[in-house]
Amino acid sequence: MFPLKKILCPIDFSEHSLTALKIADEMAKAFHAELFLVHIITPIPSVPTPPHPLVFDIPKYQDSLEINSKKSLEDIAKNRISSGIKVHRIVALGDPSTEIIKIADENDVNLIVVATHGRTGLKHMIFGSVAEKIIRHASCPVLTKRVLSNVRE
Repeated sequence: MFPLKKILCPIDFSEHSLTALKIADEMAKAFHAELFLVHIITPIPSVPTPPHPLVFDIPKYQDSLEINSKKSLEDIAKNRISSGIKVHRIVALGDPSTEIIKIADENDVNLIVVATHGRTGLKHMIFGSVAEKIIRHASCPVLTKRVLSNVRE
């Protein structure tokens, strides 16, 4: 068995990611590993300023997303993680798969636990899959938990 000391679990606050979190929590408890909860905020593209400035303040909105995400990760760490597990909460801005892989590499993570949504067909082809990109590019093993939604995609 390879040493399992650091586990990363991406959290997008969906039920799918919380299902993967249960697995990550159980593994962290069994192996006495640290757990990295990671949430990535996708940047909002900036638009050229029209002659009359927009009322919507993108930087302020992204700051608000970051503050709320940190609070939500704190709540998850407090209410859904077994006691005794060292938890790191990380919120970053960027492309989800790229940032997750970067954070895993920077922290010498041994395992990434991620949920897949079970998308197929056109939606998968157009949107791709964050989990698939992580599997293809991560330098550590990736454990996936396929979670099917009740809604046909």
